[in-house]
Amino acid sequence: MGSVGQQTNGALQPKYVDGALVPDVAQYGENPVTIRLTDEELRSDKTRWETIQQVLKYFHRDGLVVLENAIPQHMIDTLYEKIVADNDRFLAQPHMTWNQGAAPKNVSQVPPLEPEYLYREVYANSHMLRILDYILGPRPEFRFLNSNVACPGGSGRQAVHSDVHHAFPSNPFGIVMNTYLQDSSSANGVTEIWCGTHDKYEQAEQQVHPESGWIKKDFIQRQAKIKPPVQPQVKKGSIVFRDLRLWHAGMPNNSQNHRVMLAIDYFAEWYQCPMKLKLPSSVREDVEKNWGISTKGIEWVDGEMDCLAQPFFLNMTQDPSRYLVQTEKGFEDWRARETGKWNFDKGVVSEKNYWTPEE
Repeated sequence: MGSVGQQTNGALQPKYVDGALVPDVAQYGENPVTIRLTDEELRSDKTRWETIQQVLKYFHRDGLVVLENAIPQHMIDTLYEKIVADNDRFLAQPHMTWNQGAAPKNVSQVPPLEPEYLYREVYANSHMLRILDYILGPRPEFRFLNSNVACPGGSGRQAVHSDVHHAFPSNPFGIVMNTYLQDSSSANGVTEIWCGTHDKYEQAEQQVHPESGWIKKDFIQRQAKIKPPVQPQVKKGSIVFRDLRLWHAGMPNNSQNHRVMLAIDYFAEWYQCPMKLKLPSSVREDVEKNWGISTKGIEWVDGEMDCLAQPFFLNMTQDPSRYLVQTEKGFEDWRARETGKWNFDKGVVSEKNYWTPEE
């Protein structure tokens, strides 16, 4: 746990070392670091400056940090039960495509879009937004919403990859908040992460090809000697701040229950991301009045929206033509539109795509 100052008349006095404040924050782990919000922070919806300082420190160092005890448990449980109940119907959708093949049994499934499930505390969490202001700048834009579901019975893993495989900036421009809806570990397919890879290598040199962002084997082996990959233990209700440039990989779920994490993406306003997130007009007034976010990246849709009928749509580049969309033929990227060849996410994952310890 974090260092603490001395108690004086019942009040905690700050502690300084060489002129620097030593934050009184509960934290543990090293790869990655987990910062735990106090129950008072969760109850009051107010983030302590010391908490913000520590989250920023480790996010910039590692490209990923875990904020624990961030969301009321009953909201997490409600979302988990709904997404799992919807999963069978989603898998039957004609546009459904497994992420990196069927072996990992990993899918991207849009979470429920009915007003009763669109919790501000989840999608525009106050602690999350305060921290994002200091990473991305003022008024970061909400532009992507999905959930990643690791279904039971997976027999394979994903290749080590980065979510962005274009000429991206060398500073943070987009962050995904991976919010876990159950306690997660290697037993139920928590994501493998590679702390410190977000700003270590140039995009063009580290990736095998521009189609999918898979990382070259020699870079994987080299980085593992510096800081090896891990499948951390992440508690239910935690928000994992992950730089979009960070290497990671989906892993098989060996438990009997679905592993669900939300993917909530915010982008810096200066980045001018062209991607749009669709939300029902029925929540527009509440979002614009109470969520405290930029709605520049939201497209409002009249009438009911069936979340499971929404095809996966992604464009993290700055070019509107570079979008990726899920179709009945598979994932269609800009190359498919130019050549008619549907090659995205068709690679076969082997040992050349992930770390193999050297004796």
